[in-house]
Amino acid sequence: MTDKEFINKWTSTLSENGLKNFPADFLENEKVEEITLPGKTLVIGEEFFGDFEVLTADGNAIMQVSSQNKAKYLVYASRFKLTSVKIPTDEMQLKSVITKYESCLDAIIKEIEADYKKIFPGEKRSNNFVNEIFRILNLNRY
Repeated sequence: MTDKEFINKWTSTLSENGLKNFPADFLENEKVEEITLPGKTLVIGEEFFGDFEVLTADGNAIMQVSSQNKAKYLVYASRFKLTSVKIPTDEMQLKSVITKYESCLDAIIKEIEADYKKIFPGEKRSNNFVNEIFRILNLNRY
């Protein structure tokens, strides 16, 4: 199997049946508020006096939020370039939703790495493959 075939196999597998929809699949009965988003992929910018900047991928500032968890949530939710998102108002619930999502991402990373080690024994580039697969699928893991 070539590098390209490995990446294509995993992007196809995950696209078809391996990814949950964030945040919809992770929200349960949390009290939420709705936040308007620009419909673009977001990234976390700099921290300023405890607030975190949320930027578009091309560097335009969208907003500042009061916690890193809130910034992560918005970035994770921007995967599908939504124009609005429901976000828990309670910081503990917000953290719980993020923790569940990050656990799913971590499990995917472990699966990819295990498969990589089977297919390419002795190679040490699994991080490069994980990064490329995540880039193609517009996934982030902070």
